[in-house]
Amino acid sequence: MPIDLGLQRISILLSVLGNPHKYANFVHIAGTNGKGSVCAYLTSLLLSNTRGFRVGKFTSPHLIFRHDCVTVNNVPVSESTFHSVEQEVLKLNNIHGIGATEFEILTAVALQIFKLEQVDLAVMEVGLGGRLDATNVIEQAKIGKDGCTIFEKGVLVTGITKIGIDHEAILGNTIAEIASEKAGIIKPFITNIVDGTNEPDALSVIAQKSIETHSHNYVVIQTDNHIQTPFGVVDRDVSPLRGSYQLQNLSVSLKILEVLFPFLQENYPFQCNFSHENVINGVKSVQWPGRLQRLSLNYSKDRPQLEVLLDGAHNGQAAKELAKYLRSKYGDEGLTFIIAVTKGKDLGPLLNELIRSQDRIITTSFNPVDGMPWIQPYDPSDLQQEILQYTENVEVQPDVQKTFAQVKEGEKVVVCGSLYLVGQVLKLHSENSESSSL
Repeated sequence: MPIDLGLQRISILLSVLGNPHKYANFVHIAGTNGKGSVCAYLTSLLLSNTRGFRVGKFTSPHLIFRHDCVTVNNVPVSESTFHSVEQEVLKLNNIHGIGATEFEILTAVALQIFKLEQVDLAVMEVGLGGRLDATNVIEQAKIGKDGCTIFEKGVLVTGITKIGIDHEAILGNTIAEIASEKAGIIKPFITNIVDGTNEPDALSVIAQKSIETHSHNYVVIQTDNHIQTPFGVVDRDVSPLRGSYQLQNLSVSLKILEVLFPFLQENYPFQCNFSHENVINGVKSVQWPGRLQRLSLNYSKDRPQLEVLLDGAHNGQAAKELAKYLRSKYGDEGLTFIIAVTKGKDLGPLLNELIRSQDRIITTSFNPVDGMPWIQPYDPSDLQQEILQYTENVEVQPDVQKTFAQVKEGEKVVVCGSLYLVGQVLKLHSENSESSSL
């Protein structure tokens, strides 16, 4: 079933499942770019500052395998657990004739796993938009007059990362329209953290939504690499995640952690272990593959490794950040891009930022996406025709594995355009590595 936003089906589905979303607390994150990074930072920070505290994370799309979108304590749930819960959810969906979409099924699976695994707090990434996204079925927690005691579990904090133009046919054609959809996750009387480098139109819409819902709205702008927190100063450079934009993502994550701190101290006093050292360790240990990731790629068992940079940039805003990073590292040097793009994407903003006349491009494809049959790649030949206006050095190779065999010695290789492509490359690497650490 293609994308069909709304909360009615997921609400019914969770009801017949026994309302698993009532059994955990949540942090809910929306945004066009950066929301996955914030989820990764926050999960790592929570685990480093607690003991015996169970942290779930739900992000989409999956990167390599379908079950890796759901983690408990930063470990993907087993394929058997995922499959078992998925079959239960599908059975109930069919019995009751709910007609839930694939993403609604996936969201229900994640929430049911969190219940079964007795997760204390889950970090939930919005799938698309926010207001009508299936993840927005989670409701705000009921908090006592002291502002800390949790009487009924639910959302404790929301966060909104960088907002850009993407999915216009569904979310709207302007920043303000898209921001309105993202701001739909803001819950009454709780705190929302927003990336302050967003455009004024986006910040204005979010501020208005906060007023309407009587929520607290913190605007985070970090102007230097030394982030002040109640736990001590955190230096941006301790993070392994590359890219100047990660400064804002880290700052948003640390502000969310600050807001969570009194809730955790009050309701989980024996599990809290907050300290400056533990915060630093949480930042250092963050894992978020496929985003400015350098990899010694094993693309074939009988070929030498190939040094590549993987990045899931798939819209204009993300491409701009990728280009900024590449220019800072390589200047005007020509690069080799291996690119695949999801059909329906606006190619102009993506290609305008990345491609120069001195670059070499190999257009390719990606395999069918498990659980998302509506996701299709641009035909590599059609993509070639679009790219020819930027450079004449464009080749077509539909087979991803074969693209790497076409790379010449000394070329700087960047794989981008789609997280589905990046995931396929990581899977290829895993299959051809005796011991792969992703």
